[in-house]
Amino acid sequence: MVKTNLLLAIRQLKNNKVFSLINIVGLSFSMVACLLIYKYVTFERSYDDYHENVEDIYRLYRHSESPNDFSAVASIFPAIAPNIKANIPEIEKATRFIGSAKIFQSFAFSYIPQTGSIKTFNIERGFFADGDALEILTLNWIDNDGSSSLKNPNELVISESFARRFFGEERAVGKVLQFKNMRQEYLVTGVFEDLPDNTHFKFDLLCSFGSLPQGWELDQDYGWGNFYTYLKLAPEADLEVVYDKINIFLEDKETWYSEEGITFRLQPIQDIHLKSNLTFELEANGNERTVNFLSIIGVFIMVIAWVNYINLSTSKLVDRAREVGVRKVLGGYKRQLIGQFLTESLTVNLIAIILTFTLLQLSIGFFQGLLGIPLAYFSGGALQTTLIFILAFSAGSFLFGLYPALLFSRLKITQVLTGRSKSTKSGLVLRKGLTVFQFVVALILIIGTVSVFQQLNYLQNQSLGMDIEQTLVIKKPFMDSANRAGSHDSFLNQVNQISGVNGITASSEVPGNVITRMRAVSLGPEDNSHYLYAKDIDIDESFLDIYDVELLYGTSFDGSNQTNCFMLNLSAAEYLFGTDDLASKINQTYYYLDRPQRLIGIMADYNQESLKVSSEPHIYSSFGRTRFFSIKLQGDNIGQKITEIEAAFDTSFPASHFDYFFMDEYFNRQYQNDRLFGEIFTFFSVLAVVITGLGLFGLSLYNISQRSKEVSIRKVLGASVSNISILLSREYVWLLALASLMGMPVGYFMVDQWLSNFASRMPIHLLLFITPILIILMITFLSVGYQVVKAAFSNPADSLRYE
Repeated sequence: MVKTNLLLAIRQLKNNKVFSLINIVGLSFSMVACLLIYKYVTFERSYDDYHENVEDIYRLYRHSESPNDFSAVASIFPAIAPNIKANIPEIEKATRFIGSAKIFQSFAFSYIPQTGSIKTFNIERGFFADGDALEILTLNWIDNDGSSSLKNPNELVISESFARRFFGEERAVGKVLQFKNMRQEYLVTGVFEDLPDNTHFKFDLLCSFGSLPQGWELDQDYGWGNFYTYLKLAPEADLEVVYDKINIFLEDKETWYSEEGITFRLQPIQDIHLKSNLTFELEANGNERTVNFLSIIGVFIMVIAWVNYINLSTSKLVDRAREVGVRKVLGGYKRQLIGQFLTESLTVNLIAIILTFTLLQLSIGFFQGLLGIPLAYFSGGALQTTLIFILAFSAGSFLFGLYPALLFSRLKITQVLTGRSKSTKSGLVLRKGLTVFQFVVALILIIGTVSVFQQLNYLQNQSLGMDIEQTLVIKKPFMDSANRAGSHDSFLNQVNQISGVNGITASSEVPGNVITRMRAVSLGPEDNSHYLYAKDIDIDESFLDIYDVELLYGTSFDGSNQTNCFMLNLSAAEYLFGTDDLASKINQTYYYLDRPQRLIGIMADYNQESLKVSSEPHIYSSFGRTRFFSIKLQGDNIGQKITEIEAAFDTSFPASHFDYFFMDEYFNRQYQNDRLFGEIFTFFSVLAVVITGLGLFGLSLYNISQRSKEVSIRKVLGASVSNISILLSREYVWLLALASLMGMPVGYFMVDQWLSNFASRMPIHLLLFITPILIILMITFLSVGYQVVKAAFSNPADSLRYE
């Protein structure tokens, strides 16, 4: 019986090549799309899952009710970790991390081999950490089990990639690196495998926390808020109890926490990537809403493929009715008929699976570039995941194939053999309803695609309040403290003499960089009722000119006495003084850095960060905390100018390596995740629309063939080609109109929700919805137009000659 059903299924596929091809291609495309979405979504949700006992690992962060403070901050104070660990038994391990950039202008290490040249590198992703860090976070050790490292001063562990950069093929463990900033030697005690992509906390080097100066007394410091703190709780610990104990303990230690409305909260490490959007995150996190949107697209694509299968299968009811009747007359049982049609469904699925595997293997490079994640389908645990997904998808297809099978098996012999079998009204309603559903899904997806690209275009065309074009930025060099001033001035002078350089400025921050330095300005020494706690940027006298930032009131720094004055941007000034008569505030004395200093100027707001966030208050000082040099270039031959700048850099900073980027590229990287989302969303939306178009083509092919005699009679009675075309097309126009009424409110809601992530957002206008409708209308006419035109120009004699 199985062999017979299989032969009949193959014969049926051959006899209905177009319908079979549409079903196979639709199911295959759907499986490819859904598997890729599944891989992407599971990757995004897998962040930090690789840590052992991950369910017991939490990050401690602070939350403030004070309007003068940030509401939620990822970093806290250094004394908290060791003290709560010592006093709260549910906390088994506690560690602090502080990034090198929070302490040093550069983080340079040198390796001095016995033979060969000295190798010096700035390490951007370097942190100081307590020894517990290696017992909380799971690292794969390549050389030496470094889990016992970081217990002693001047120890470090390093990533595999950086170990190769420093030592080549030599063994790294036991080697000594010279930390140039503090003139200390650090012993390499372990080499770990480069961290996986699915972690929110990426680092290349960890130094022991005990290496920091003892005079800083960090174990008693409850005020320096730049330390990230991770805890490992006992497995049986009650989270609410631990939360209460932490806050009660810290309230007793520091009363100002409660006075400022600061509480400390626990955040599961697995939730950080998708569910956390705190101030001073370690890096830009993902977006759970985006992941959910893509999950919905995946479900839509699956359902569209299954809808196509039901539509095309049930539309063949009349054609296959006589076959069913004859099989019943010859003794075929109902379950045998169901078995035959389900075998056809399984055969279609099997061929689609083979095509799916082929497409996935041939296009793995393209899809890795599209999704931005590593992909594996058939190796290790990935093979099991892939097979489970394919089987689950096939099971769904099988279940959806059960409806046509049951429908065919219920046909009555008397109706079939007397020629009275026809499509039922309920069957027509079902097919129209499923077609409307496909139109709704396609409309929503196209609205989403158009919205993403219009919003990104809107952001890139908005004024930033500054000029970042043709600006070359040199990353922070290592500057020996004894020669810092001379090296700094020498570099500025040499660069200014290069032809094609319009100017250079030194600053602690550049646009697009997340600022971590916070300072306060108050109206008086005892005036705590109204003060500004804001991000602090160190600039020199050329900063406003290089970035073309407008000076609204007063003057900028002039390069002379800059140590007892400061500047504000407009948001900061309006927060402190209100909006009236700001010019009168210039040259007045206020309290900055806890001492009286003069406000010399107020500049216009510019977007330090992306337009996704609102402009924030900023304080500007000029103490020479140089981390970046920004150089304005003009003309062509940029490569030659960079070569000359590098030569000046090597002369001024011989102990550092030259590293640079272009400001516009660096700033626009903040939209990278949004562009990636747009590309992914567009690709899968187009795929869903293509699958919908295939289904419409197959359905129109059958519907028009069923109306061939009607068309022929109308033509004999004088109907024109245009009348026939309108007759055959208007049904789809009405279905699209109904789908538009249903889909536009859903599309508006989804777009509005996505745009809520942006401080600067495009207006939602009517054209945003008209365009998708026109696109779907065009796709519909392309899908059904050929069949309509063919039917309209057909010879009536071909259809009526048998009557």
